[in-house]
This record gives sequence, C-alpha cells and structure tokens, in this order.
Amino acid sequence: MLTRIVNGRIWKDGNILEKDILIEDEKILDLIRKGQKVQVDRILDAKGALILPGLVDAHTHLRDSRISYKEDFVSGTSAAVAGGFTVVLDMPNTEPPITSPERLEDRIASARKKILCDVGFYAMPLYMDKIEDLVRTGCIGFKIYTHKSFEEINFFEDETIDKLFKAVEKTGLTLSIHAEDPSKIGYLGEKYNAIEHARAHSIEAEVNMIKRILNLAKKYNLKIRFCHISTAEGIKIVAGEKRYSLNYFTEVTPAHLTLDESILHKYDKICVVEPPIRGKEDVIFLRKMFWNGVIDIIGTDHAPHTLDEKLCDRPAPGFPGLETAVPVLFTLAKKGFIPFSKLIESLTSNPARIFNLNGYGAIDKDNVSNLTFLKFVPEYEIDSSKFYSKAKFTPFKGFKAETIVTRTIVRGETVYDRESGVIDERRGKVIKH
Repeated sequence: MLTRIVNGRIWKDGNILEKDILIEDEKILDLIRKGQKVQVDRILDAKGALILPGLVDAHTHLRDSRISYKEDFVSGTSAAVAGGFTVVLDMPNTEPPITSPERLEDRIASARKKILCDVGFYAMPLYMDKIEDLVRTGCIGFKIYTHKSFEEINFFEDETIDKLFKAVEKTGLTLSIHAEDPSKIGYLGEKYNAIEHARAHSIEAEVNMIKRILNLAKKYNLKIRFCHISTAEGIKIVAGEKRYSLNYFTEVTPAHLTLDESILHKYDKICVVEPPIRGKEDVIFLRKMFWNGVIDIIGTDHAPHTLDEKLCDRPAPGFPGLETAVPVLFTLAKKGFIPFSKLIESLTSNPARIFNLNGYGAIDKDNVSNLTFLKFVPEYEIDSSKFYSKAKFTPFKGFKAETIVTRTIVRGETVYDRESGVIDERRGKVIKH
C-alpha cells in the first residue's frame, strides 16, 4: 500500500522541510514536493504537526513474565506508542533475569504478536561462557548493575568488571552500566522514605563507580553507555574522558533533567528511584552539559510498579516514564532550558547509531516507516490516570506541559492518534543487533 502524508513539517538533519512523505508498506519510499502528482492508495493529513523520526527509548522496563502484574508487553508498548515511541530497548532485570540464550529466546518468543512497537532486548552478561551465545540469539546489547547482585553474581569488584570488559569487547556490542558503588551506599532499614533513600544513594556512590569504570575501560576498545547519570560531578568526569575517546556515551532521564529534591517532600515514596532525584544545582548542570553536546541519549527509565509497591515501607525504585517524556522534554525545550535539536537527536539518531539500529533514527529513503507527530499546544497538566501503562502514578503529576503526541506510526500504520487513542495494531517486531 502506498501512503502519502501531507500537511506536515518534517524534521530532517536539523532542518524543517515543507514536503510530503511517501510510505510504501513498512518503508519510507521518498520525500516529495507538496502538490507533486503521485498516484497513492491513501492520504494521511498531518494537520500541521511536526513529524519526527520514530522516537527510540533505549531504557525501558517492560516487565511481563513473572511480574506482568506491574506491566506486560501489551500495556508497556501501548504506553510507548501513546508517548510517541516507536522503538523501545527492554532492560534485562526481569524475573527471571535475561542471563542465558534460552531465557532470551523465550522472551523474544513471548513478545512476538504482543508488541505494538518495535522492541530490542538487552541481556545481562553474568556468565562469561554464555556471552557469545547471547549475541547469536540477538540481544541488542548488554546491561549490568554494579550496586546489586543477580543470581548471587555481582560486578562490585574491579577484577570481575575487568573480565567482563574483556569478554564484551569481543562482541562489538554496547555495554550499558548502572554505575553506583555499593560501598558508598548507606544502610537502609526495613522502613524508609524518599529523602532517606536519596541520602543513602549518595553522590559519591555514582561518582566513585564512574571513575572506577573509566579507569578499567582505558585498555579496551569497548563502547560503554553510562545510564541515567544524575550528578554534576558524574557527568563532568565522563565529559572529560569523552574528549579523548569515542567509546563513552551518556544518558540522562527526563526526571533528572527536570525534578530536584524538593519533589521528594511533595510526593515522597512515589519519587523513589535509583539513582535518586538530586539537588537543583545538579539539574542545572545536566542541562548545561546537554547544551554543550555531552549528553548522547535521553532514556525514560520507564519502571512501572503497583501503587502498593511504591507506598509500602520499602518502596520499589522507579516510576513510569514513557507517557511523560515527550510532554516534559519538549516543553523544557520550548522554554529554552534544553536544546531542541540535540533533544531530537538524543531520542532518534543517537540511540540508533549507538546500538546499530540500521533503518531507524532518520526520515530517509528505505528506512523503516516509523514516525512520531508532535504539536505545541496551550498549557495543560499531566494526568497519570489516563496512562496506558498499568502504573498510573508519576512524580510529574500536575506538570504544566505544552506538547502533545498527535500520532504515532509504526511500520507504515497508525498505532496511536490523539483522537482515537491507542489502536491495537500489533505492528511491532523484535529487532536484533
């Protein structure tokens, strides 16, 4: 089927083009002049929207499996497309964690025919002898957590991290790291609130682990993505090393670019996240680094839980993020707090490049026909009760946004539009490295 998209403004290579888009089935066929005569099967009216390459979230927790009560593939990818995301990369700290090719195969098989957008899967490289098999099975990359154990294996010690770097280097895939030093994390008892949790997860925990990782990585040709950097000192250290190496990539979240520790008093346990929400000076410095080109990726760190799990004595870390990212981030950009062009790159071309997602991240001929339509609108408040995610809470409650997603297209078909909501067109495919 040949589709023509009209009345849109196309974002391409930092410019806005007044052209039409031709889509043939799952691919972009061409960009053509407005009014140019072409016989098509249907016309789609963008109604003045800004058309971006389909957004990519490189940091999503889709849950499913044994914890599908928190989120499942259908609800998670529904939240994704409602938020404008056409590709999500799913983290491996599931139950059970994705530590073997068999578990990865099972997760891929389970996801097929359930996903509304394209999904890639990380693996957790706990066992060195299984890394190559995980690559052959098709993991999109690797993810480790330095501050906690999985299956009684951890990456706390330099010797273990060094062995991992050596093994992952051979694969050529990107290693994503949650960088917190457990020796610098304070004790949390059987009951704590958001402020106590934030104090325990100290700035030193992040900074110290970033330093250790960079020191160990120097002897390897290994691509490392530092996940959700939250501190001025942490981003400053990575920025210094990025001047001498193309192997280091930084990610920040919308929460760490927007919220400061005052929100912990307002919404308390809802805001518990690792690493925690920091001080206002950290928020300001992260924004500065965005303007300076240091930040490569914005990851939502969509981490749904039940409300009971958030409000209990030991609140689970994380909150949903797929449906708040665009309203929050593009409102910040509209107001001049973060750079508009770099923001789009951080959600499209940069993650596509870092994770070798060929055919994604740009509106180019023969690329996958994934598109996100945005509009700037009068101010409105974010309402979590309308989320498609099972987790209907957010620390952005009441945030005054000025941006909406009007349509999301996956592989040539509309899977979300503002008027109809999510359309259960399960167009998504599992994508591999």
